[in-house]
Amino acid sequence: MGGNWRPIPDDVRGNSRRLTEELRAIKDRSGLSLTQVGARTHYSKASWERWFNGKRLITEQALESLAVAVDENARLLRPLLEQALRETETDAPLLVEPAAVSAPAAPAAVPAAAPVVAAPAVAAVPVSPMTAEPAAPAPGPDPVRTGGWRRHLRTALVSALSALVGAAVGAYVAAPGSQSTGTRTPSAASTLPPCTGSGCSGRDPQSTGCVKDDKTLTTGHVGKIIIYLHYSARCHAAWGALTNAGPGDFATIITTSGERQQALVHWGYDNYSMMVDASDSTIGLKVCGTPQSNLHVAVCTPEFTAPTS
Repeated sequence: MGGNWRPIPDDVRGNSRRLTEELRAIKDRSGLSLTQVGARTHYSKASWERWFNGKRLITEQALESLAVAVDENARLLRPLLEQALRETETDAPLLVEPAAVSAPAAPAAVPAAAPVVAAPAVAAVPVSPMTAEPAAPAPGPDPVRTGGWRRHLRTALVSALSALVGAAVGAYVAAPGSQSTGTRTPSAASTLPPCTGSGCSGRDPQSTGCVKDDKTLTTGHVGKIIIYLHYSARCHAAWGALTNAGPGDFATIITTSGERQQALVHWGYDNYSMMVDASDSTIGLKVCGTPQSNLHVAVCTPEFTAPTS
């Protein structure tokens, strides 16, 4: 279907249009038909037709499924999808495709309704924002045993906090790219205080937490390699990245002030660079990609300045 795409509807604009174009480019490079994409991803041909033609926004699960099916990295397209979703909240040029891919199971039989007994009112207990909301105590606490009830509540709060911390650690360990590709993917929560401007130069966007508000300013292609220019307003810093690459391929972020940082793929298919100072809105930023197969070739993104807001 590559080269014979229908025109993207005029009401699909901004990041929604950019995302649709990126999806079409991924499919064209794969050489697969819609039927083959559907068979490999377990989503229907009709769903892919809507996503590739801009009729609906693709879901994050389908984006990941496409990445696995055609050996492309979809993680760095997530910011573009998130931006497109934010645009639809006010403009709504596209419908959001439901995430479910299979028919729901038949509902279980509902037993006869039991009489509802109102539980005694319990005084509200402040909960720290870092903890999960505690489960309500058993109905009908004995006022004579108030001290014991409070001890039980404290125990429940400590248990909830422990479970939350354990879940966060487990999510980090299982995060895509943390172990599978052998390359760094800036997705984990911050473990160090954030830096700002020149204080971020040469530092990792993941460990500093600058990745928390990562915004993709632009993307580009060097053959099949996709290059990215990332920016954090929180840290006033930028960094480069590349995906769908191979060992020896690299991307370099360059500023008009002469600062540069390189993202080199050692093994796997993606990587990102350390950061450069982007606190001065008069300094230009761009990312250039170079394939290992031809080190004399460098394709660069358009030059951007850091957003003022």
